[in-house]
Amino acid sequence: TKETLDLLKKYRVTRICINPQSFNDETLKLIGRNHTAQDVIDKFEIAKNDFIVNMDFIAGLDGEDLESFKKNIDLAIKSSPDNITVHTLCIKRGSYLSEQTKRLDKGEVSKMVDYAYTKLKENGYNPYYLYKQKYMAANLENVGYSKPGKECQYNVDTMEEICHIVACGANSISKVINFSEDRIERYASPKDVKTYIDKFSEIMEQKNILFNEKCR
Repeated sequence: TKETLDLLKKYRVTRICINPQSFNDETLKLIGRNHTAQDVIDKFEIAKNDFIVNMDFIAGLDGEDLESFKKNIDLAIKSSPDNITVHTLCIKRGSYLSEQTKRLDKGEVSKMVDYAYTKLKENGYNPYYLYKQKYMAANLENVGYSKPGKECQYNVDTMEEICHIVACGANSISKVINFSEDRIERYASPKDVKTYIDKFSEIMEQKNILFNEKCR
């Protein structure tokens, strides 16, 4: 909402993500996203002048083929956000989709990623960071693209494991880089929102210990 954006701007937030994952409404229903493609476009329009905006897309979503993915990328380019991140579908163990792995056409997913690279480069977006996860379709990767001068330093620092992260909210993971001992320590908040709220004081105490005693 405009009220949320005004609040972010007041406290000097400069970057936000408005992530469609897909511009196909049927796909969004299949993957449980509670928004439409038009919602994303509408929100982007009220945010684009005040923030550096990233959009995420996923190659290999259930129900999407190469042609529908091409439309996603083409529409993203038309919207012209500052950053576009192309993720490859990562199928987590225990998820519904983990039982459908054999249905993925890995060659098709590779073509999606190749199309995104070619089309985004042609339109002034440069790849500037990359990372992989377990169980990614076709053993591919996630790639962040940016317009010149709009790269996100945080993304690079995170991939290089050279910055602390203060994470807020349920299911968030704070991270401290202990440079003197060359190791990383993390604190994971509970995934369940009610549990997070009930244990908030304890969580804050643990985070204070993590950052005040171990952040050197």
